[in-house]
Amino acid sequence: MTEPQGVAGSDDKAAAPSAKAAPAVPERQHPSIFHYPIDACDVSDKASLEAFRDKLQHWSELFERDPDASLAGQFADMMWFDIAWRTANEARQFADDDGTRGSTAPLIAMMLDRGYLAGQVIAITRLLEKPPANQPKKAVISLPRIVDEIRAARELITRENFVCRDALPYDYEALQAAELERLAAEMAANPNKARRVNLSLSGPEGFDQARMEHELFDQLSGVAPEDRARGDLIGEAFFDRLDELLASTPLPEIKALRNKSIAHAADAFSRSQAAGLRSGLTIHDLDRAHYLLFAVFQTLSVVLFGLSRASPVPIPQHNMFEHLTEPFLAEKRLEAMRGFWDKHIGEREGWMNDGFHEVLPDKKAAKKAPPEGGA
Repeated sequence: MTEPQGVAGSDDKAAAPSAKAAPAVPERQHPSIFHYPIDACDVSDKASLEAFRDKLQHWSELFERDPDASLAGQFADMMWFDIAWRTANEARQFADDDGTRGSTAPLIAMMLDRGYLAGQVIAITRLLEKPPANQPKKAVISLPRIVDEIRAARELITRENFVCRDALPYDYEALQAAELERLAAEMAANPNKARRVNLSLSGPEGFDQARMEHELFDQLSGVAPEDRARGDLIGEAFFDRLDELLASTPLPEIKALRNKSIAHAADAFSRSQAAGLRSGLTIHDLDRAHYLLFAVFQTLSVVLFGLSRASPVPIPQHNMFEHLTEPFLAEKRLEAMRGFWDKHIGEREGWMNDGFHEVLPDKKAAKKAPPEGGA
């Protein structure tokens, strides 16, 4: 598992007049997520469907095809480091029974705990970040961005485009009835013979998948099955619910903790303006934050791509408990470690004097110093 990738900053300063404009970064091209041409889709407005499919292709890039910052990648990193810390923390619980171990060393514990908290806060708030409007250079990949873009494209997401986007039949009942009639005829002719049910999950024959897509859109639109129409749209209540989840406790408190304590050293007045600012978080806070984020992520994945994801924690590609039973350091190495500690501190103490004279040079010392290039 790779280390989490930071969000690259951008330079807001205007470029010098003589500087050449940086070339545009080409959008990465990936294979289409669709298997059937638009002409094979049973919709009344082909242009609208084409625009909707373009949006879905774009959202698939943000979900898991961007190699550096996809939503799926962000979630995987967040949950991998979460279970890694929880595993190390669980090992510390055995110290009372098993005696002191390297897992309880204060130096390591402090580094693990503070690093875990900061890492989780950053990972959670990256997923919650709202990109500034009309500033592509500052665009981010986050859940609110996807929700906002879907809301903005709501007029394209009609029932017929949603159900038939990859050639599923809009009117599935006739196909379903024909399949049931075929089965009934076979059973009548040979009651003891095993039967095979044709349940294609895609394309013009996928009547059962089309049925499920209609039922899902019933929930999204708030329209009863008997009132279905090709032009039905996703209801505002769906978007409101997603916004509500992304604003639920403890997500705002985690954002405030990042902005006022972890990412920025806010002063006393600034901290006082943040309602309910916390000094830390509990494991239950992080559990709840992960749950809320996954609720939105899973819902969007099912709605946009028909993909219900399984375990949110990445599957280890190695023995995750390797070397955990070994001592952290051989006792004979302690003297070398003390030497390293003292040397490191001595170098940094030297910086204090040297750094001061980097700003205000010591003129007396400069007169005595040999010229550059040797004595």
